[in-house]
Amino acid sequence: MMKKTIFSAIVAATMLFAACGGNSSKATADGKKDCCAGVYSPKTVLDSAKFLLDKQIRIKANVTHVCCSGKKLTFTDMRDTTVMMRVLVGGEIEKFNKCLMGQHANITGYLRMNKITKETLDSNEAKVAEALAEATEKLKTDASLQERCDALKAKLESVKAYKQEQLQWMADNKTDFVPDYYFEAEQFADCCKKKNDPEAMAQAAEQTDGCGGHDGCKEK
Repeated sequence: MMKKTIFSAIVAATMLFAACGGNSSKATADGKKDCCAGVYSPKTVLDSAKFLLDKQIRIKANVTHVCCSGKKLTFTDMRDTTVMMRVLVGGEIEKFNKCLMGQHANITGYLRMNKITKETLDSNEAKVAEALAEATEKLKTDASLQERCDALKAKLESVKAYKQEQLQWMADNKTDFVPDYYFEAEQFADCCKKKNDPEAMAQAAEQTDGCGGHDGCKEK
């Protein structure tokens, strides 16, 4: 049994390495460093999460959302757009520029995990229910709150449905939590992080596709 377990682990690790091409950069045909080589896709990361959790890796994906504060963005797998991952700022990154929207980004960081428990789900439901109760009470004297009440009712139904889905997943998988993976960003690849530098922009244009389309972005 032990031999079989060890063999399975070796096979899994080998497949993971092959799928990602390792985690080191390589040189292009003309000798230039290709900062987009050896990176993982969100799908590969999530499929192999137990092997990559809390390890430093690089991910390349399409940026489909940047939050207003610039503290997080959404990565979408370029081959399977149904696979998405939250990316939070960390390390030397103070915030993400809005100009990353719609671009490919190559980011180094760590895969992290939150545990979604029944207590977490109960708490989220209670907060929305409380907000709805307060809005409903105020609606008695302020008709302008009708729209807010309707929105909160819809949100509460959504939260309840999500809760049931997660609880069912826990039951099916015989666990007391649902893993919630996210990526803690540390830095952009070296050839992708210089901003407002015409020479860096020109060099980036010669790199492989998706290698930091944010080069040269200016703060607005």
